[in-house]
Amino acid sequence: MKKYNPIIILTIAIGAILIYCITRNKSLIIGGSVQKEIKKDSSIQEIAFASPKIMNNSELKLIQGKGKFEIEKVAKEEQTFSFRNDSSSSVFIQIIPQDKLGNIRINQLISSNNEKDGPFGQEINYDLNEKGLYQIRIGESLMQGDPFEGKYTLKLQLK
Repeated sequence: MKKYNPIIILTIAIGAILIYCITRNKSLIIGGSVQKEIKKDSSIQEIAFASPKIMNNSELKLIQGKGKFEIEKVAKEEQTFSFRNDSSSSVFIQIIPQDKLGNIRINQLISSNNEKDGPFGQEINYDLNEKGLYQIRIGESLMQGDPFEGKYTLKLQLK
């Protein structure tokens, strides 16, 4: 039995190293969104994330106060998404349509106490005066161009 102990220990060590090497750059799936962490050095980390299809009236899950969501919109549809603010004093919201001239904007921002503000353009820095669940309403400007239909990216960053 003593002859086999070093071989067993060596086999377990090699197996552990192989599993580590195979899984260290894999994507980590959390709550349906995909997050990949790329380490540049011990003090700097870059986080890239993408989301699956986001449905209307869903809460956006932010990772370290940031989120980037690929969304599809039907013409004349107003979409509502929510995000949770626990401690931030402001939020940066940006809409980037695939068609850069797309008629799409942030129609309203609704605070946790149901106060409404808007309309806004395709990006905004907005002061958050309270904690809680905020809503973002996204749609077309009725005074401008054709209704928007297609894909766009919604970016949020709590500050």
